[in-house]
Amino acid sequence: MEAVDIIYILVALVLAVVAFYVLVWLLPVVVVLIIAYIIYIFLRGRSV
Repeated sequence: MEAVDIIYILVALVLAVVAFYVLVWLLPVVVVLIIAYIIYIFLRGRSV
């Protein structure tokens, strides 16, 4: 293995860890937004 290959592997690992943490942070936000939208649709449908 050359030094460039090792650098590429390290960069890929760092990007994978960053992507993992972004998804772990983003998933609960998306779930909460979906639940809030469903509740909004439910409440709006009741008032009509």
